[in-house]
Amino acid sequence: MKLILRGVTLLLMMATGMAWAESACKQPRVLHFATIPKKSLAQQYEEFEPLRQELQRVLGIPVRTVSVHSYQAVIEGLLSGAVDMAELGPAAYIQAKERDPGVQAVAAYSFRGGPFTPEGSYYNSLLLVKAGARIKSIRDLKGRSVALTDPGSTSGALIPMTEFKRESGVVLADYVGRRIYAGSHDRAIEAVLSGAVDAAFVSSRRADDYIGRGESKAGALRELWRSRPIHYDPFTLSSQLCPEVQTRIRQVLLTPSPARQQLLDTKGAVGMQAVSDEDYRWLEQLVSQLK
Repeated sequence: MKLILRGVTLLLMMATGMAWAESACKQPRVLHFATIPKKSLAQQYEEFEPLRQELQRVLGIPVRTVSVHSYQAVIEGLLSGAVDMAELGPAAYIQAKERDPGVQAVAAYSFRGGPFTPEGSYYNSLLLVKAGARIKSIRDLKGRSVALTDPGSTSGALIPMTEFKRESGVVLADYVGRRIYAGSHDRAIEAVLSGAVDAAFVSSRRADDYIGRGESKAGALRELWRSRPIHYDPFTLSSQLCPEVQTRIRQVLLTPSPARQQLLDTKGAVGMQAVSDEDYRWLEQLVSQLK
């Protein structure tokens, strides 16, 4: 009898704990969305507008975009609950996941091919120089200036500091003359084209977008080095959101609709697919190397 009573007591305690966890989750009155700065935030949020309105319709609450000007600020917003949904870079997602295992990657784009990126759901970190530059190889970068993107960027910081070093044997801090963080991929590319720096590490997708917008001709940039493929940036949900809210957001992101198609067309994307931790897990080792 005592064993039975203990079992019943344990079940009641578990049920109470589950009920408490359910009631403790967040049912937002306003859903806040933020994205890492890849280019002009105003442009990024203009592209997101059709999906913002669809989320607002499906959730039945206002959905607001939040201006956040660094990768780290987006991570902190997601972890604190000030941001409910974010588009993170792969490395930024790993950093957020390490601090809160409950954050969830739910969806990522797949894109048409471009001058630097094949069609599909992967991109690369590129080391680019101006087409007419006398820099013909990585060794020619000795003493030169190089732009990175943001300390939280996968292609613009993590990969150059880890994979690039492993493959080329070049430690940027010891080899190049000057390193700067441009703040975004667009600004890093602009720095190369203007001659402000000799080379830059950027996302191949962002380079394609820059050319696609007519900001530069495809032949104006030359590739010196390319990383292994990296899965595209995940839309990520806060661990604090209630399960039913998370489910409805997933449905909006992954179910074809006119609003989603409008977003894909604006982005030059061909689709959006479900993603999970496994798609980004290989980056954990690289992130740990920078600690």
